[in-house]
Amino acid sequence: MNLEKLEKKKEKNKEQRRNFVKFWAKYVKEHPDEEWSKQQNRIIDPQVK
Repeated sequence: MNLEKLEKKKEKNKEQRRNFVKFWAKYVKEHPDEEWSKQQNRIIDPQVK
């Protein structure tokens, strides 16, 4: 992989992460705490155990 392809891949990844953060922030604002916190617990709890 050349340097140009790597830079494009890094930029695409950065943009995808930004978009996800924006999506999740909007979701958290628009849904009750109980709803989104249950979803987070399903992801986090198994990793802690």
